[in-house]
Amino acid sequence: MKKKAQMEGLGIIATTFIAILVGVILFQAIAQEVGKTNTLITLNTTSQAWINSTAFYLTGYRAISDVVIYNATVGDIVPAANYTVANNQIHPTTGELTVSITPVASLPVAAGTWNVTGTAQTLTYVPESGARAVGGLIGIFFALAIVIVALSPTLRSGVLSIMGK
Repeated sequence: MKKKAQMEGLGIIATTFIAILVGVILFQAIAQEVGKTNTLITLNTTSQAWINSTAFYLTGYRAISDVVIYNATVGDIVPAANYTVANNQIHPTTGELTVSITPVASLPVAAGTWNVTGTAQTLTYVPESGARAVGGLIGIFFALAIVIVALSPTLRSGVLSIMGK
């Protein structure tokens, strides 16, 4: 019996198993982070006590589009001419990147509960489409590397030639 060959085979199997295990764990982390940077979210938030000409800040977001504001106090949708939305603004007190919404000074009923909905970019969102595509490609190539690590010991050991392939 070839004990040295058996030990080498066991070492190859153990090394391959550990490499695949670590690779799958890292792949899961990569896929989750790429998903966070590539996903827009639907924002639906409520704010109390809006004051005319005073900015309200949506923290945790860099930009928002397709904004619809519903004034729950009056029971109507607020026309877009009655507020301004500014993306990529610095919050004056915390210094973080935010979206600001400012009701116009002439708005008759700004105070009350406003529901803001829209499509928002979180702070981790990557706005450049090329960078989002590269993030996806990194995940794909990492998965291919895991497959190669899994197949290479099999191909080198000659198992396929024993099977007649």
